[in-house]
Amino acid sequence: MTRVKISAAILSLLILTGIISGTWVNIECSRLIALADETAELYGSGASAEAAAAAEKLERAWESFRKAAVMLVKNERLSEADRICMRIGFYAKNGYDELIPELIELHHVLEQIRDGETPMPSTVL
Repeated sequence: MTRVKISAAILSLLILTGIISGTWVNIECSRLIALADETAELYGSGASAEAAAAAEKLERAWESFRKAAVMLVKNERLSEADRICMRIGFYAKNGYDELIPELIELHHVLEQIRDGETPMPSTVL
């Protein structure tokens, strides 16, 4: 009976860890999506200095997220967003028109990461 209790406790801990980590990834990806949308809106309205500052903030937020998410999310999912984030700051500082499409692509990649890690019974169990 003790083995059954220990096994149930371990299984419960694994399920709880999956739910907590999936929820954290979901919240952080939503925050990054909001930052990307804000940067695109600022750049689209002609406020290039504010857009460059928002892009820098987005890059810092991405780096912070990536350091922790590398343990929770497959690396190939993160590498695509990492590649895009590297270019965003450069495009924003230099006023390249490719910034908006890159931010839209980042938005979609972050949605895929978020949706892939959303705690669902099929992904947790």
